[in-house]
Amino acid sequence: MAIQVSPENVVGRDKLIEQIWTKLKKQGTGTSLRFTAERRIGKTTVMNKMAAEPMPGFEVLFLDLEGIDSPDRFTEVLLNRMRPLLSKKEQGTQWLNAFRETIGGTEIGGVIKLPSASKLGWQSTLEKAVEGLCKHQSDSSILLLFDELPYMLQKIAATSSEQKNLALAVLDTLRSLRQRHKNLRMVFAGSVGLHHVVTDLKQAKLASEPVNDMPMVEILALTSDDALLLANRLLHDESVRLAEEDAKAIPERLVTLTNCVPFYLEGVITRLAELDRDVTLVDVDLTVQQQLTSDHDPWEMEHFRSRLEIYYSGSITDANGHEIPNAAIARSLLDHFAVVDDPQSIEMAWSAIKAQFAITDRQHIVQMLKSLGQDHYLHCDTQKRYMFRFPLIQGWWKMAQGLEA
Repeated sequence: MAIQVSPENVVGRDKLIEQIWTKLKKQGTGTSLRFTAERRIGKTTVMNKMAAEPMPGFEVLFLDLEGIDSPDRFTEVLLNRMRPLLSKKEQGTQWLNAFRETIGGTEIGGVIKLPSASKLGWQSTLEKAVEGLCKHQSDSSILLLFDELPYMLQKIAATSSEQKNLALAVLDTLRSLRQRHKNLRMVFAGSVGLHHVVTDLKQAKLASEPVNDMPMVEILALTSDDALLLANRLLHDESVRLAEEDAKAIPERLVTLTNCVPFYLEGVITRLAELDRDVTLVDVDLTVQQQLTSDHDPWEMEHFRSRLEIYYSGSITDANGHEIPNAAIARSLLDHFAVVDDPQSIEMAWSAIKAQFAITDRQHIVQMLKSLGQDHYLHCDTQKRYMFRFPLIQGWWKMAQGLEA
C-alpha cells in the first residue's frame, strides 16, 4: 500500500473535492458516487482529505476494506467505525448498547465483536445498524467512504458461485440502504475495476443492478501547474541540491516524465535525495529509467500486465476454430499502441489484430478497446482514436515487453 500524504499537504485537489461535495449535498438518487482512476492517481488521498476536512453538515466515516473477506467482518468493521459517532449523544449510546445486546455481541476495550453465529445475520445487522446511525444523526448527513470495496468483494466471492451471490448481496444491501435513508451517502473506490467485479458477480444473479444509481467521478492526474508546485515543495522538503545550470529545468522535467502523478513524482524525488550531491537533468532521466526497468519493480508496474488475465477472462473462437484468450488479444492491442506515436483509429487497431490472429469478429475488438479505455490503459479523442493514457506506462510497457518501434 502506498504511503498516504497527510491531508494538509495534499496539493491540487481542492477544486475537485469541492465539486464532489456539491454532488453529495444534493438530495435524491445519484448523490452517492463511484471514484474511478488508474491506481496510484490519488483516490485514497482524496477520500482521506474529505474525511479529515468534512463539509459542514456531514459526518464522514472512512473504511479501508482491503483486508475484509466476509459480510460478517464487513458489518463488524462498519459497526465499530460508527460507534464513536453514535456515542456522541446519550440516546445514541443507549441505542448502541441495546443493539449490541440484541445481536449478542460483546464489547472489549471499546471494540464490538459480533458472535460467530449472529442472532440476526449479517444483512439484518447491517441494515439495523445503519438505520440506527441515520436516525440518531438526523441533523446531519452521513458519508461512508468505502476504499478497496471491489477488492473486498473479490475476496468474498473467491470460492464458489454461492459466494458470488453473497458478495452481490452486500452490494444490493448497500444500494437499498442509500435509497432508503435520505441522509446517507456513499463513495466507492478501489484499485480493482468495480465494473469487472460486478460483471463477474452478475453471472450468478443477472437481475441485480447494484451501482447504476451511483454516478462516476474520474480522479485525474494533477494539472501541470499543481504538479510543478508539488515538485518544488518535495525537492525542498527532501533537501535535494540542484545543479545550478539545471535548477529551473529539473522540476519541469520531473513533472513531464511522471505524467503529473504524485506517487511517481514522490518516488523519483526520494531517489534523487539519496544521491547526496548536486542533481542534474541526466540524473532525473536516469532515475526514472531505473525505476521503470528494475526487476525489483519498485512502482509495481507489473500489475498492468498481470491483471489482464483477471480483467479479460474468457476467449473468442477464431476462423480456424481455435480459442483465443481475451487476455492475449488485450496484450496484443497494448503491444500495438506501445510502439506508435500517433492516435490510432479503430480500423488501425483492427488491422493490427487481424495481422496476428485469424479473428473475424471486428465488434469484439471494438468492445475490447472500450474496455481498455474504461480500465485506464487507453483513452480516445473526439475522433474515437485511441492511444495510451499515460506515456509513462506506455514507455514501461514497451520496455517490459521488449518491443521495438
